[in-house]
Amino acid sequence: MVPADVLFRLAANAAAAQYEAAPPYLVYHTITVIDVPSLKRHRVVERSVETRTRDDFAVLQDLPKGQRQYGKSFPLIPTFDALSYFRLEFNGVKRDLLSHVTMFAPITFGTPQPLSANASVIATTLRNYYAQYAPDTTAGRAHLVMDALPALTTGNNSDFYIHDVYVDTTSDLPIRVTYLGKDDTEFTVDYIVVQNHWLVRHAFYGHTMYGPLRIGRVHFTADSTFDGFAFPALPSDPKLAPVPLPTPS
Repeated sequence: MVPADVLFRLAANAAAAQYEAAPPYLVYHTITVIDVPSLKRHRVVERSVETRTRDDFAVLQDLPKGQRQYGKSFPLIPTFDALSYFRLEFNGVKRDLLSHVTMFAPITFGTPQPLSANASVIATTLRNYYAQYAPDTTAGRAHLVMDALPALTTGNNSDFYIHDVYVDTTSDLPIRVTYLGKDDTEFTVDYIVVQNHWLVRHAFYGHTMYGPLRIGRVHFTADSTFDGFAFPALPSDPKLAPVPLPTPS
């Protein structure tokens, strides 16, 4: 089996390639369960979503016969690459209950080049993480444990970092990615391949919020499932029609 850091590079490149090759339109069904135990709040949000993947513009239909609204895919676009640079945005209190993930760029790695023409071995490392195989790794399903290094964490105000990456060693695609961080933060994304498209099938987010001087705490979780995927050539809603490209002057 290849070194752990090499497999992470392969997984990141495979995920980025899938993200770049996303279908132009995506239809799916999602159920999100939101729990705030200390406040005895429990809410289930069921929606059908049709999204234009190029800019993540979507029509959201609350089920069975709720409101219809436009915005970002809820709770995140299933073509999301969890190994990319991204920002989570969640508003579990507003009436329209919108949330999404803003992606900035997929992480990719080039082929390492030798520093000398006489080099016979090339050793690779990850600048931001130390990767190693977990004991439950198998030939077909690798489990990478990722430790964030000071090069990433020093002066970084991020709330969480990659901790676990499960990889299908046949395709090099991630099966599961988990982020852990301060204040009991956990973000886990599970993937499935549907008609050759790599898509999110489940996502979980948990976080604890504290009051002033960390007096009082509220922990909440949002657990989402995705299914009913379809890939229409054209959208059913005219507002999702392709945006014309600017005419060259």
